[in-house]
Amino acid sequence: MKTEMLAATVCICATVVAVKHFDRRPADTQVVASERTGSIIASATASSLQGAGTHAHYGREVRLPAGPNHQYYVTAAVNRRPASFLVDTGASFVALRDSDARAANIYVSWSDYKHPVRTANGETKAALIDIDVIEIDGIKVENVKAFILPDEQLGMNLLGMSFLSQLESVEQRGGELVLKG
Repeated sequence: MKTEMLAATVCICATVVAVKHFDRRPADTQVVASERTGSIIASATASSLQGAGTHAHYGREVRLPAGPNHQYYVTAAVNRRPASFLVDTGASFVALRDSDARAANIYVSWSDYKHPVRTANGETKAALIDIDVIEIDGIKVENVKAFILPDEQLGMNLLGMSFLSQLESVEQRGGELVLKG
């Protein structure tokens, strides 16, 4: 069990470091997320990630206890509106259900659903947007890239690397996921 926890911690830390330091992909590189949790695999260009002006407000620490199947769940404020998320370090972007996006005053039209993605429910199209702010217990990240998906295509919102990579650190310790921001 300790070996599994150590391996998971190393994977999470390596993912955060890799995204922070090596996210200078050529424009034709695909952004790929894990299928481990049925999360998003999407085509996106580096230009869609750059220029967002993201930054985090540092100084806070949030501890998330492991949930069922050793996964981590959190309620985050999306534009000051609560939404439940599964923390997914394998997802390149935050993924938000359309109903939760509308609750956070984020509206997209059907023509915005033009980015091909694959979810646990199959292939679909998503809208790529910038969320003004996502906050978890005082850890605040502004201008977060996210996909909006139809509710029937996304069972749960995913807190992906477009948010997590902006934090000071993300590590697993003693059955908890520790977010520092």
